[in-house]
Amino acid sequence: MERGLTVDVLFDLAHFRVHTTMKSRTSYIMPLPTTVIGFFFAILGKSRDEYIKERTKFKAGAKLLEIKGVCRENAQLLKLKRGKEDRTTEELIILFRPRYRFAIWGNNETIDELYERINEYNFEFVPYAGINDFIFFDIENPKLYDKCEKTNEIEDSYIPQNLFSSLEMTENSIVYNLPYVYSGLPKTVIMGLNVKFKLKEKVNVIGGVPLYDCFLRL
Repeated sequence: MERGLTVDVLFDLAHFRVHTTMKSRTSYIMPLPTTVIGFFFAILGKSRDEYIKERTKFKAGAKLLEIKGVCRENAQLLKLKRGKEDRTTEELIILFRPRYRFAIWGNNETIDELYERINEYNFEFVPYAGINDFIFFDIENPKLYDKCEKTNEIEDSYIPQNLFSSLEMTENSIVYNLPYVYSGLPKTVIMGLNVKFKLKEKVNVIGGVPLYDCFLRL
């Protein structure tokens, strides 16, 4: 049997690196399913090998509840070589005070353990927001779900481009069209805040959060 769990998570700072960026480190404004699964696995104390082996058994997603701003941090890197110095600048995009709703769907035993650990603040490893210095500030409102809803409208979250039909925006909307990598090939994910996406087909949701597998598939 399977069930789901949602929690609201606040970070002071966050950075979720876009897969294809190297020197300039752009960030997704929301973590993709692989990162959300890793967040919950950290609470359980699962190793990297366990994560790689077990992640395909779960579905996950994220919804952006609010964000205070987006910052750009520039660091000058100094490379010392014999006889000369090389200087280069690296830019890091940092999300300021984002609050998310994270969702995960999987076997009852794992979901129930997560629910108990979150209620008791009993974490094996401290989960973080993409960079291990950016640990969570607060985690609250854990909620269990015994069944999913199906919908073809998603708000303040993300969808793979192949599911995109149309969108509704306001003057305060933010929309990003960003790459991610699946099986070595570039794909595109569309994500936004204060925006409603209409999809070509229905997706499973819990707590308003769409559920995808670790490769952003239904």
